[in-house]
Amino acid sequence: MSPRVAEQKENLREVMRSIHLIMVENFGARDIKVIPVGDEGSRLSIPIKITGVSADGEPARYFAKIIGSSDMMTEKTIQFMKNLYLHIESRTPLFGFTHSAEEMARYQFETMTRIGELGIPTAKPLGIFALPGGLWLLLTEFLEFPKLTVVKELNDEQLDEAVRSIHLLHANGIFHGDIKPENFLFKDRVFILDVGNFHEDAPVREKRAYDLSCLMISFLEHFPPEKVLTITAKYYPKRDLKKATTYFELIKLRPDFHVDEDMVKGLTTLIV
Repeated sequence: MSPRVAEQKENLREVMRSIHLIMVENFGARDIKVIPVGDEGSRLSIPIKITGVSADGEPARYFAKIIGSSDMMTEKTIQFMKNLYLHIESRTPLFGFTHSAEEMARYQFETMTRIGELGIPTAKPLGIFALPGGLWLLLTEFLEFPKLTVVKELNDEQLDEAVRSIHLLHANGIFHGDIKPENFLFKDRVFILDVGNFHEDAPVREKRAYDLSCLMISFLEHFPPEKVLTITAKYYPKRDLKKATTYFELIKLRPDFHVDEDMVKGLTTLIV
């Protein structure tokens, strides 16, 4: 075994030991197992599932993200490419990024906490914790509901709840920044996951328009343009809808969206 491989294995063991200790000391958990979570979407972290037995003897599951320095570079690259597109179009760059693993973990924890406090269903954040090697752990409750990417059928009420929840965020000065199909889960309620980063000084109108653009295109696989527009227009005025269409071309470039050109054209025609 080469020294590099041996070092990597030891680093991994240290991280696993640290996660076990965090779960024991903070949650009284035991019989802990850490399981990597496969996911079809793009992520800025390593997703894991933590299972075990809770302090009261019940089976317990948690979702967590391991965040490191390489994730910062990935985030910067993604945000830079989106800003570059806007710059080429002579538009204001919108997208910011965090500067450390701790900052990313803390930003997501604090923002998701605010979302939950508004009564919007989300994965409840449980804490952030330092790990060896400059890594950070963001821990949340574990949710196992179908995502928008795989759900077969939706009704008008579910679409209405999704739009209403995003509108509630905006009304409270929270802009999601990473709305996409994989960030919606469906059970008895519509759950909204994760958040992205805008520049702090990005214009509110532009942030709202980008979120709204992502929201409408996310649901075009499940509803015709007329339905998406009818329900979205209950919460947003025509000027916001028209502004959102200016981000459609950028959304079409994102690899985490499946975009039907005809559906987007139909939606644009209805709005403009």
